[in-house]
Amino acid sequence: MIELFHEWNSVHSFKVRVVLSEKNVAWADRRLELLRFEHLRPEYLTLNPNGVVPTLVHDGKVILESSVICQYVDEVFPSPPLLASAPYPRAKARAWLKTFDDVAHPAIRRVSFELLYRPLLKAKGREEVERLLSAHPDAGRAQAFRNALEGSADRAVIAASIEVFKHLARHIDHALEREWLAGDAFSLADVAMAPFAERLEHLGMASLFEGRARGWMERVLTRPSVSAARAPAAYRFPGPAL
Repeated sequence: MIELFHEWNSVHSFKVRVVLSEKNVAWADRRLELLRFEHLRPEYLTLNPNGVVPTLVHDGKVILESSVICQYVDEVFPSPPLLASAPYPRAKARAWLKTFDDVAHPAIRRVSFELLYRPLLKAKGREEVERLLSAHPDAGRAQAFRNALEGSADRAVIAASIEVFKHLARHIDHALEREWLAGDAFSLADVAMAPFAERLEHLGMASLFEGRARGWMERVLTRPSVSAARAPAAYRFPGPAL
């Protein structure tokens, strides 16, 4: 049995849902609402002490960290394979997983907070936000959520994130020697960057993809497993009013 503790708008959760869909593996939906800080509740922290999503539970065994989860699922459910048999394309795929975790995700997190989370927090109002934050274990993060109730989106943060996005789009363009990032077959390299493509589209920034990267983005976003991994309309955060 596969249980996935996730949030529909979490880009790390998105990666894992793509892999499960590619493998045609059924999973029990254990949704956590990040804006209700359900990932910080004691019962979840006993499962994942880091207080982040996703967490995968397979026959009672707990696997943490999205990139590790993706590789675990690929090994446990080997068909179709998402890592090549040859060492070099396998290394390339793992490098893209690291690129997403170390470079793409921090920039996505910052701009998503400004353009997606901030409006939703404002809509909740100060009293509701304070109630939700009352049990937040990280005072610094809690204050950041309080600050989101004041003023408008931080344009400097958005501009800095866009520069990272441009760099990554160029990196994808330069890396594409074949149809996919690690060769002729869709692999964990493409899984790694699929949430980057999906989030930029949602933010209205798909035009940052040019040349070969544009074609890759279109192939990724129309792939059935990626479509299946998207948040249902009922849970999808509204896009920004740019």
